[in-house]
Amino acid sequence: MKLWKYSGVFLMITGILHVAIAILEGKETLVAILKDGFDSIGSDVLRNQAFWFLICGVIIIFWGQTLHFYIKKTRTPLPSSLGWSLLIISLVGCFFVPVSGFWLFIPQALIMILASRNSKAINSEQK
Repeated sequence: MKLWKYSGVFLMITGILHVAIAILEGKETLVAILKDGFDSIGSDVLRNQAFWFLICGVIIIFWGQTLHFYIKKTRTPLPSSLGWSLLIISLVGCFFVPVSGFWLFIPQALIMILASRNSKAINSEQK
């Protein structure tokens, strides 16, 4: 099974988990933000945390959708630079926040890197 074909799907699943946790953990805070309306976050740390946790999950979902579209359109693995970037961000995140979901990105990054490397090796052998 070629796991690289599901790189975008894995990111979407990670984003969905992020959004679900944001809603479950920050439900009261997010409801208060909605009730208070425009400019209701300000410098409140708890509200900022809840808002950005939710938004980051949504961004991860959109990123996964984009990568999934790319993979389906090109039928090739993602560029290794995406995998390396994700790996670096994940390792930094794991260092500073060890009890977090950053660990979920490491296998995803490795799948991207290895698939790109294998794809380049196969292409060079065919030439």
